[in-house]
Amino acid sequence: MDYQIIPPLLPLLAVDFGALPAAVGRAVPVYSLASAVFSLMFGYLSDHWGRKPFVTLGLLLFSAVAMATWFSGTLATFYVVRFLSGMATGAIVTSTTSYAADYFSYQRRGRAMGMLSTAYFAAAILGIPLATIVAGKWGWRPIFLINSAAALLCGLLARKIIVEGTGLKRDLWESQERLSLTRIRVVISLILRRRETFSILLASMLSSGAIVAFITFLGSHLNLHLKVSIQQVGLVFLLCGLSSLVGAPLSGIVADRWAKRPLLILSGLLLAGCLAVIPGLHWNRALFALMGVAGFAIAFRMAPLLALTTELVDRRERGTFLALRNALSSIGIAISTLMASYFYQAKGYQTVGLFASGLTVVSTSLIFLFVREPKR
Repeated sequence: MDYQIIPPLLPLLAVDFGALPAAVGRAVPVYSLASAVFSLMFGYLSDHWGRKPFVTLGLLLFSAVAMATWFSGTLATFYVVRFLSGMATGAIVTSTTSYAADYFSYQRRGRAMGMLSTAYFAAAILGIPLATIVAGKWGWRPIFLINSAAALLCGLLARKIIVEGTGLKRDLWESQERLSLTRIRVVISLILRRRETFSILLASMLSSGAIVAFITFLGSHLNLHLKVSIQQVGLVFLLCGLSSLVGAPLSGIVADRWAKRPLLILSGLLLAGCLAVIPGLHWNRALFALMGVAGFAIAFRMAPLLALTTELVDRRERGTFLALRNALSSIGIAISTLMASYFYQAKGYQTVGLFASGLTVVSTSLIFLFVREPKR
């Protein structure tokens, strides 16, 4: 929720800081950059010391930063706390996903990743509307106070509940060698040189970029070109989000009972079709139906993709691999959204849809051609 809360709060933040919305909006790339950079470091360190320290300390740091956000009096201070928040998130997200992969076997990992995906979708569907209600009555600051208390509680629970020892034991010499910068470069180089790991990284990068580029300009297309009110636009996003929320845990169950790779390929082709067709639809039931299908397809990609990704490397490299994936996905989102902005301005939203659909097809083709289902 912390990642997604800034766009709907932009007007309130701009008034409070006496700045333009565009200036406040720069806090989003500041957050994303910090998350991408520090997730690489924390992911690698979690391969060495285990996941639990970085999950718990990340949550406690996040709680302190959210509390500090309450006291932000200037835009410069807000930039600083958003940078620190992105740093804490980089530790939490990478270590949590790596822990789930360590703790659950590949046969059961789809369910675990499905639950993590459910949390991400719930943040947008449940958390964001509640946060905007709070902001409308009491301002934006109490939201971060609530986030601080929730993160503190989660950190204390994680400290008690998460099992110790998910990292592998190593002797002192190996530990020192693995913590060197040279070792970090060697691990990343090996990951990029393997055909399967490089293909899944590129596929994740293209898939994330396609989805965000498509969603970014959907509301503007509905409002400006189909003359749909902002409230009705919200209904479309709500339907898509609810479909993803329902589909996320279901996708994990299906992936475990069937296989991750075929489900990933089929959902990718289905999503590509939806992204290509939706921009040409009018305001009718067909639009709502396809948005619901697109939400399901997005959810049915996430759990098997995470489960498959985490099985392609040794657990001693898993944190580094996931951190590299998250960093490249952030880069893919930035590049694809920038390109989509030019397509939207010059050719309209249908071109954006075809662009996003093409990225999804290429992403799915990479998995089909170069990634094999691990032995079950």
